[in-house]
Amino acid sequence: MAGLGRLSDIMRSLNQAGMVGQRIRESGFVLEKTEMKTSLAELAGAVSEAKMELGILQAHLQDKDAELKAMGELLHTKAQLRRRGDGYYKSRDGKVYGQPFCSYCWEGDQKLFHLHNRILKKDVRICPHCKNEYQSQRTPYLEADGLLL
Repeated sequence: MAGLGRLSDIMRSLNQAGMVGQRIRESGFVLEKTEMKTSLAELAGAVSEAKMELGILQAHLQDKDAELKAMGELLHTKAQLRRRGDGYYKSRDGKVYGQPFCSYCWEGDQKLFHLHNRILKKDVRICPHCKNEYQSQRTPYLEADGLLL
């Protein structure tokens, strides 16, 4: 019966294959045809189960690697962001620059969405994702003067 890619399941399958091999060796490699077929079928089943468990384990490891990579990227992004007024900005050497990001989306979901000017209202910025509105003077575009990007 297949497990969930646990090491114990893999070891159990390989031990079963080892026991079948040992049984064949102990017989002096002389078995009746039906016994040999049964033993080889058991051996093939145990090896294929171990291979399947290893495949499941490999998929779990790849998922964990992707999760770790995403967490590393999030930490890197978090280290570069600074709050100023009502928005979050990228920063370099402690100086913020560029278009503001929505503080609601970043603080709630760790997702970055640039704020956009509201049509016909230049003093209001809006998040395209959550639709929160911000005053333009509290979320200005900041030039990257003097920063080597």
